Amino acid sequence: MTLADDRYAALKEVSPGVEIRPREARPRATVRVVRTARLAFSLLLVSAALGGSVVRCPFAWVFHTPCPTCGSARTMLALAAGDVRGAMRYNPLAPFTTLLVVLLAVQALASVFSTGTFNRLGAGVIGIVVSRGALLVAILEMAIWLARWAGAFGGPVPV
Repeated sequence: MTLADDRYAALKEVSPGVEIRPREARPRATVRVVRTARLAFSLLLVSAALGGSVVRCPFAWVFHTPCPTCGSARTMLALAAGDVRGAMRYNPLAPFTTLLVVLLAVQALASVFSTGTFNRLGAGVIGIVVSRGALLVAILEMAIWLARWAGAFGGPVPV
């Protein structure tokens, strides 16, 4: 019988009638590192797919008109290349959206590295900033999309 089993048995004696389950152990460091590496690789694959035009916007594909977020992937790639003017042409909210995506990716990597799971994703100050920022960006994306149809910002983004 291990020390953990002894503690579990002692807790059962002290608290009769209360279901006490042993706490799940955290994954070992090697497992956490492997999971973090897999997540980082997946994020790189997604960004490569978006950058290589492998993934098309389903809304634009079906309706042949740009959706409210059309141009966002091109915007992030333009920002990554240092082309701020090009990024703003596709989407004026580009810097804010990119910052939110980067914060979320960093928090996901940190969560997987520290716990081996996504348990801490969306928690804490970063989670609050990302969730509220995403809501604000979504509302503003809709407003910009409608304004583009009225001719603002150079009209709709090319699909």
